[in-house]
Amino acid sequence: MSTRTDERPIVRGRRERPRDRLPANETGLEAQPGRFSHAMWACILFVSSEAMFFLALFTTYFFLRARVPEWEPIFQRCIEHCEKPAWNSVTPIFGTPVPLVAINTAFLLLSSVTMQLAVNAIKRGDQRGLRNWMIPTVALGVWFIGGQIYEYTKLGFLPDNGIFAAVFFTLTGFHGAHVTGGILMNALVLFRTMKGHFTAQRHLAVEAASIYWHFVDVVWIGLFTIIYIIG
Repeated sequence: MSTRTDERPIVRGRRERPRDRLPANETGLEAQPGRFSHAMWACILFVSSEAMFFLALFTTYFFLRARVPEWEPIFQRCIEHCEKPAWNSVTPIFGTPVPLVAINTAFLLLSSVTMQLAVNAIKRGDQRGLRNWMIPTVALGVWFIGGQIYEYTKLGFLPDNGIFAAVFFTLTGFHGAHVTGGILMNALVLFRTMKGHFTAQRHLAVEAASIYWHFVDVVWIGLFTIIYIIG
């Protein structure tokens, strides 16, 4: 309930200050509120539900690792001798052995940095900075997925070649699907950036995309640790 005193509205017992008022939004785009909006809470709840999903997968991994007598996989259809992936496994690229999974991990973590720089830019009202940082974010995400697919072709085993193989493809495959979704989300943000849809006051979609992207990066750190380091 509000009243007016000296042509200035009083809202909930205090006078409204000019800086408390957001400009009228006639663009049809979402408004960026001072506090969390319903849309931002929806994004947080969605990411929380995805965190529960991956927590269940991690729990399954540790349960099987503790209960299976011989965790080392026995591959039935390997043409050559197969070993479970390790963090320092190498892949020959143009004749040079390169630890592909380490490069993929570094690039994915770097994309999280560029994503945050994009968010910081639009908070300052820098639309050009938002665009310039979103481009490498999308490119690094595409690199990660391409590297993961390439790694699949060089592993030498299939999902049905043992317990470890099934767990490996399940965990990394679901994460890859989430990264692909994040790439599409970031690409949409980049497209809207090109259209000038975001300002310092209205950039909810950018922050929502960044929350999701940081989430998939954190999940990969966990996957990299338990699969490639713990094994």
